[in-house]
Amino acid sequence: MRNFLMFFLLLIVVQYSNAQQYKSHKVANGENVYRIAKRYNTTPEEIYKMNPTAKEGIVEGQILAIPVTNDKEYKIHTVEKGDTVYNISKKYGITPEAIYELNPEAVNGINLGQVLRIAPLQKGEPVIGNTTNTVVKDSILDNIKPLEEIRKIVSFKTHKVARKETLYGIAKKYNITIDDIKKHNKRLYSEEIKKKDRLRIPVFEKSTEVITQEGGNTTSRISTTTKYVVKPKETKFGIARRHGITIAELEQLNPKMDPGFPVGMELIVPTVIFVPLEETIESGFELYEVQPKETIYSILKRTQISSDSLFKMNPYLRDGLKAGMVITLPVQETKDSLAIDFAEVKRDDLSTMLWNFKPKKIAIMLPFGLENLEKDSRQEAEDYIKEKKGVRVAIDFYKGVLIAIDSAKTKGISSELSVFDTQKNNNVGYLKQVIATNNFDEMDAIIGPLYQANVEAIAASLKVYDTPVFSPISKKESKLYGNFFQTRPTDIMLQDKVIKFVEKDSTDKNIILIIQPGAKFEEIRKKLTAKFPAAKVAKIEKGNYLHEVNLRKVLAKNKPNWIFLESDDVSMISNINALLNAKAESNKITLFTTDKNDAFDDDNIKNEYWSKLHLHYPSIDKEFDNSIKESTTPFVARYIKENNGTIPSKYAVRGFDITYDILMRLGSADDLYHAATFEGTTEYVENKFNYAKKTLGGYFNKACYLIKFDDNLKLTVIE
Repeated sequence: MRNFLMFFLLLIVVQYSNAQQYKSHKVANGENVYRIAKRYNTTPEEIYKMNPTAKEGIVEGQILAIPVTNDKEYKIHTVEKGDTVYNISKKYGITPEAIYELNPEAVNGINLGQVLRIAPLQKGEPVIGNTTNTVVKDSILDNIKPLEEIRKIVSFKTHKVARKETLYGIAKKYNITIDDIKKHNKRLYSEEIKKKDRLRIPVFEKSTEVITQEGGNTTSRISTTTKYVVKPKETKFGIARRHGITIAELEQLNPKMDPGFPVGMELIVPTVIFVPLEETIESGFELYEVQPKETIYSILKRTQISSDSLFKMNPYLRDGLKAGMVITLPVQETKDSLAIDFAEVKRDDLSTMLWNFKPKKIAIMLPFGLENLEKDSRQEAEDYIKEKKGVRVAIDFYKGVLIAIDSAKTKGISSELSVFDTQKNNNVGYLKQVIATNNFDEMDAIIGPLYQANVEAIAASLKVYDTPVFSPISKKESKLYGNFFQTRPTDIMLQDKVIKFVEKDSTDKNIILIIQPGAKFEEIRKKLTAKFPAAKVAKIEKGNYLHEVNLRKVLAKNKPNWIFLESDDVSMISNINALLNAKAESNKITLFTTDKNDAFDDDNIKNEYWSKLHLHYPSIDKEFDNSIKESTTPFVARYIKENNGTIPSKYAVRGFDITYDILMRLGSADDLYHAATFEGTTEYVENKFNYAKKTLGGYFNKACYLIKFDDNLKLTVIE
């Protein structure tokens, strides 16, 4: 019996080792983790698991442990200018379908610098420069058409809408798509066309290469239509899915469709049927509507199913994926993977993970107040800027943005920058006009506006395009818009940063609460007393004054005193600052606050006392002093050089950090929603970023610092 068990265990080990093996790989010049993962048919995440230090970057000559399946390696190709899937397949003597099979993300287009798997390597075959005629085929993918090349617009025509015309008919007339029309007539995303409307029709550059397939052509799947009668229990979802179109396309084909969707109603549908009528959704599967900017790659990654399974469940995906299309997917467990609280100690250097080198379209929206800058003299203009804090912040922030754009370019990430003046706060009407007259649907990211009302108005307007909008400074949350990215951690997050630190090491400490009376501080009072029920509360007298006798009552002689000071009253803070300083040495005092507001920095308060009390406080940035900045960061050195010796403000630094982080994320992912799933924290000059998804709403940055005053006014980052 024992011998049998040993044999059984050995058999399991052998089977496992056959399925999962590891190889050593010596990093070559110019390689990154993404490229290596492609070669061995694994993922960057799997390589990082085996080589945790690789997250900090890899160097030439470094040895990595690589997980491989069935001892396979792959020939790889880096996409160059002018490459298409079709001409790459011809170069290597394989079919486009073989490339799609090994690179499902390519179904939605390829980008300059992207790495593609071409074919399995044979034993002893070199990785680069081989053009063997190996053909990899898959019956599911055999009929996938090569994707159209990106077409260049050479001009526009004007089309006057006639009576009873539909977008479908107009698109067919000009041999373009409905999306092509909407893209250049943005009101059509929310309005129907009307008689006598004038539409801008793009005219595309004619392709010099006609791509055909044996036994087929490039005719659209909606080339012919027929009538369909709605049956009991049928829905738009089901009918659209059956014919391989989106709900929006179904509605365009039937502009007078009864919204009640009655049984017996006649509809116009494509003649081709992709899903048999008798097919029903089995248990464990569900219908899913494809969201804007989703790709086959992102769906495969999110659902963790194979491309083979996805195409078997949805054969009409052979003609490409569109927003609004209804597909069948396995039922997913309800969970918010973006809200996992990844440890902040993990740092991602995204510059070592770049692969998406398509130029990024970035819009900057800031209150420059240009309408008020028409002054008679330069001095008047400078005086105006000094007087208006919002304008000063906008200009400083923008200076940081420009350096970030240029710095990203040195990494191969180029940008097309559009700049808009939001003028002032609560300027919603003006901003809607700006949105309506510009192509914001094409943007990869919007940075700004500064003011909460304005940034929410932009997020609301661009939600239909799913365009990410980054709030650069406001600390107010937004629960309404899934495309809203809050870059500044909230006050609650800052509070929790300090409280968690104290909680971890509070067992042998005398916790004391010194809290300003009044409704404004009631919430933090409740929070601290709940977290530290044994804490002593110092009595504050009328006028927000702490008497020395009341302080002595709560101090302990035999253990360290950890004191929370919560106030925004300069007089109260000054009073307590002096009292605690006098007791610091004899009573082992360490001071904490969950909100180091402007009152703590008032000129009447001695900062050297904060050093003696080792004040701990949370911060959205490092707050390093200028001498440290200048000696340690290339950004600051460049800023000083370009701005006549001026040290960058915290807004200039924030402009750089936010913009550079966005560009690095865009360069290492399909889009910013994909990048938000990355585990770990990115960190730059003075700011760090670790985005998580709200249950309702958009994304928030949960990365912040805990800083303390050391001796001689030195600031030290604790966490």
